[in-house]
Amino acid sequence: MKKVLFSVFVIAFAAMTAFSQAVAEGVPVTKEGHEVFATITKWADAVKNRNVKQLDELFAEDLIVTTFEGETRGKEEEIEKLKPRENMQTHSVKNEDIKVRIYGTAAVVTALVKMDFIMSEHPAFASYRYTAVFVKKEGRWQLVALQTAPSANQPNKAGI
Repeated sequence: MKKVLFSVFVIAFAAMTAFSQAVAEGVPVTKEGHEVFATITKWADAVKNRNVKQLDELFAEDLIVTTFEGETRGKEEEIEKLKPRENMQTHSVKNEDIKVRIYGTAAVVTALVKMDFIMSEHPAFASYRYTAVFVKKEGRWQLVALQTAPSANQPNKAGI
C-alpha cells in the first residue's frame, strides 16, 4: 500500500512539475492560465507570420484596439494593419514580463512585446507594453481589448 501511495505521489508531482514548466513566470499554474499563455503564443506567432486566418480566429468580432497614439481600431482595421507587406519581413515577436490574471471566463494580460523585422531593406525594431483582455467564447480564448504604450527604456525604430 505504501508503494502504491508513493507511486501516486511521484506521478502527481511529476505531472505538476511538467505542467508548471509549460507556462511562464507570472502565469497562473491552472488550466486557464495554460490556455491563455498558449493563446498569447499563438498570437505572437500569427503576428510574426502575418497569418491573417489565425489572427481572425484569435480576435473577437468586437475587438477594440487603442494605440499609444490614442487612435482606436476594430478587428478589420487591426487585421489590415497586420497583413503581409511586400516591404516588410518580421523576424521575431517575443513577449516578456508576462502577467496573467484570470477572472472566470475573462483574463487580463500585461506584457512587454519586442519585435525585430526588416522594413524596406532596413533593420527595424519595436518594443511596446500592452494590456490585453481575453474572453473565453465557444471554448477558446479571444482578444477583445488591447491597449499599447511605448516601452520605457526600450528603443523603437518602426512604423507599424
